Amino acid sequence: DDPRRPFFPRITQMALPPGSVFKTLTAVAAIESGQIDPDAHHHCQGYLDRPDRHRCYIYRHYGVGHGDMDLSDAICRSCNVYFFQAARTIGPGKLVGWADRFGFGRRTGVDLPHENPGQLPTPNARASSSAARWYPGDTLGLAIGQSRLTTTPLQIARMMAVVANDGYLVTPHVVRSISSNESGEFQVSPSHPRRRLTGLREGTLARIREGLAKVVSHPKGTGYKRVRLAEVAIAGKTGTAEVGGSKPDHAWFAGYVPADRPRIAFAVVLEHAGSGGRAAGPVARRFIESLLELGLIQPRQIAKSD
Repeated sequence: DDPRRPFFPRITQMALPPGSVFKTLTAVAAIESGQIDPDAHHHCQGYLDRPDRHRCYIYRHYGVGHGDMDLSDAICRSCNVYFFQAARTIGPGKLVGWADRFGFGRRTGVDLPHENPGQLPTPNARASSSAARWYPGDTLGLAIGQSRLTTTPLQIARMMAVVANDGYLVTPHVVRSISSNESGEFQVSPSHPRRRLTGLREGTLARIREGLAKVVSHPKGTGYKRVRLAEVAIAGKTGTAEVGGSKPDHAWFAGYVPADRPRIAFAVVLEHAGSGGRAAGPVARRFIESLLELGLIQPRQIAKSD
């Protein structure tokens, strides 16, 4: 009877809009399209076309834009306008195509029952109903993890693993082996395949990793104040997924550690908790502190002076 639903397996069955953590995928599609130069600067005035729609968070709250941004800056500061412009340039096909390659809209194959595949909306030129028709605003919304997109926490963690391991889509698993307890009649070691994403050019994910590291390490990064730790370099992305109505937004922080030698990818999502940086970021920080305490990751070596 607990309204928090503590027995609901959220990691595989809860499908929510991912918000700005999905900009990680949009950045990949933008670079791979060949139409976006990651070093070129684009000006953010705080909104795309009109000041009352398609805006950045800082414009909604403070009435200012981000100014000139390249790709890593846009990831670091979570600039909606940059990703709106990128999505408008490359179009929905490339964006949806790369999301499909990363496994969105499909089950990951984890060895747990009743996995939710989430929903990856796709353009359908022949859609007869207005509900199914694809509009330009759908492309813009998808670029920042909104529109009709829903993902599970496990899918987002796997996306971060692909970025961290330089392009391999892994099949997550719980079971390491199955064997009889005494008789020894059977023993099974399940295979856990991974495959290289096709069409991914060398250097693309290095540019994404640069931006994800700046999210936490740069003073203007959205994770700088609440996620950064002196002991270990952290890479990640904040996300605040709008849900509409009177309920607060969903708060996300997803990434991997250590940023310079990745070992563990993760996703934190808090339902209706508000800002990703303010709510999910501190939880991610505590999680990483626990990894350090348990020895699952090692602190970075700090040079000692003579």
